[in-house]
Amino acid sequence: MNMQWNETQEMLRASAREFLSENYTRKSIRDARDSEQGLPENLWTHMAELGWLGLALPEVAGGSDMGFLDLCLLSEEMGYACLPSPFNESIAGCGLVLAETGAEQGLDSLRMLGLGESVIIPAFAGAYNNEGFLEFPHATRDGDGFRIDGTHLFVPHGAIASSFLCLTQEDSSSDPALFLIPADGAGISLTALHSTRDDRPCRIDFTGVHAPASALVSLGERARILVHRARQHMDVARCFDITGALTWVLEDTVAYARERRQFGQPIGSFQVLQHYCADMHIMLEGLRISAYHAAWRMSDGLDADGAVATTCAFAHQVVPRFLGMAHQVHGAMGVTIEHDLYLYSTHVSAPGAVLVPLSEYLEASLGFRPTGATTSDGL
Repeated sequence: MNMQWNETQEMLRASAREFLSENYTRKSIRDARDSEQGLPENLWTHMAELGWLGLALPEVAGGSDMGFLDLCLLSEEMGYACLPSPFNESIAGCGLVLAETGAEQGLDSLRMLGLGESVIIPAFAGAYNNEGFLEFPHATRDGDGFRIDGTHLFVPHGAIASSFLCLTQEDSSSDPALFLIPADGAGISLTALHSTRDDRPCRIDFTGVHAPASALVSLGERARILVHRARQHMDVARCFDITGALTWVLEDTVAYARERRQFGQPIGSFQVLQHYCADMHIMLEGLRISAYHAAWRMSDGLDADGAVATTCAFAHQVVPRFLGMAHQVHGAMGVTIEHDLYLYSTHVSAPGAVLVPLSEYLEASLGFRPTGATTSDGL
């Protein structure tokens, strides 16, 4: 793995840092999080104009056909800016998977996505029934199409979606089936879920939703693989977002320790706080290198199951410890809503589909589970 960025990647990172810092201040992000959509105004349009949405999409769909690692560099800068955005879910998750199918319908959707004219959101979580078992919406053959009934919970940014990449279970074969469904279709209802996170999770209920045969993206084992890859893409991109956010948190924490005085001297002179900052740096760089390694393997088409699982498992451990130390240094100031550390603490969360437990990532990293076979997949 080459840890030195090429000229294009350096320009991409620098231009993203400059654009985000100039156009999305902490105040604008606070205002956006208080708004109905939860996003800065015209954010998606600006991303499309900069070419970010089409960065890793194929040229046949109007994209730049750059690598997954390049896309992750953007995610890292968005995390540094604490930017609420469906970029990871819509582009890293749905966009790259639809590009992989090569279907004409998928290419049309990708063209609209790259132009900023649509937002495709994954609905993969399912919902637990009264007996405690995870269930996915059922797809029943109905004439020349399908009838979809069921529920997905914890769908990020569901309220702003143009379409859902919806995971279902096909009734006749019990195989997984993946559909691309318009969000404004008849029989679809959304309920906003209360959350401190900035991804505005929703519950989506499908009641007698008609999906034409052309809406079927994939069926059976192929659908299972696509969902697994989409989750890996989103998990790794999320780890980059976390890395960017924690980079800002560390910089702010060190600056605060230098400025805040107690007993007539900066608190950064106290050894225990120096150790906190050193530990935070070590954890952050470990996560950064692990995330880069996973993204590099995925970009080069190498087997990345172990690298992705290791990165996510490490992120699960780093996030609470890192933020805990940052709050220790800041004291009561850091937990006030007015302080920017609060913004970052509610933005950063460990990756995972429906909060995949740490144990599943650990088992996958050790090779105890086959590809895609996690309890949370339910497939």
